[in-house]
Amino acid sequence: MRLLIILLSVGLGFFFRKNPILFGQRTGASHDAFTIIERNEHLDDELFGLAGKVGTEFAAYRNHCLRVLTFTKYFLPDFVEKEIPEAMELASVALAYHDVALWTDKELSYLEPSVAQLEKALGNDSYSETQMAIMKDIILQHHKITPFESNRGKAADALVNAVRKADWADASFGIVRFGMPAALLEAAYDKLDEAGFHKILLQLPPRLSPGNFMGQFDVLKIFKW
Repeated sequence: MRLLIILLSVGLGFFFRKNPILFGQRTGASHDAFTIIERNEHLDDELFGLAGKVGTEFAAYRNHCLRVLTFTKYFLPDFVEKEIPEAMELASVALAYHDVALWTDKELSYLEPSVAQLEKALGNDSYSETQMAIMKDIILQHHKITPFESNRGKAADALVNAVRKADWADASFGIVRFGMPAALLEAAYDKLDEAGFHKILLQLPPRLSPGNFMGQFDVLKIFKW
């Protein structure tokens, strides 16, 4: 029991020091080395078409998408954009739809419905089959716990995994961030207001399944090992 208390204390102390957003502790580090993406035309071209469906929570969702896009750029290996020059565009478009079925379809198990929204919006002419497959993977795998692997090549998989890590970093308030600097997390939240996004995530299960407590656990279907 004493050992458990010690381990919990050490763990909480680590999170307290290493997560400036969750615990309100400034890092004191310079943000000059970081570029925060505050707008992106590919993301916004898709997002603003969804604004009516997302409603009053649009700003929170957009800022989440922009933070994830910022962190994606950090995690993205240099070789990816040499092999896939449009990598950040694909990430941007996919991120516009990655959680959107929470609002458009009111589904807690929202990954496949979000892919359907992507396909509905883009049709068959905007992107190649390979590009569409990568964007679908970004949406379907962004809650995967372990690294994603496919037969589409190392560059495509690295892009999907960069977005996956980025989304975990933002959704977890930086508790899980795969070595990303705390100062980058801090810089992103300084520029892109949290706007109640994490509170919205907590409110969505009872809102979307008000009369069915067990149905609220459908949200767990989004997680993959």
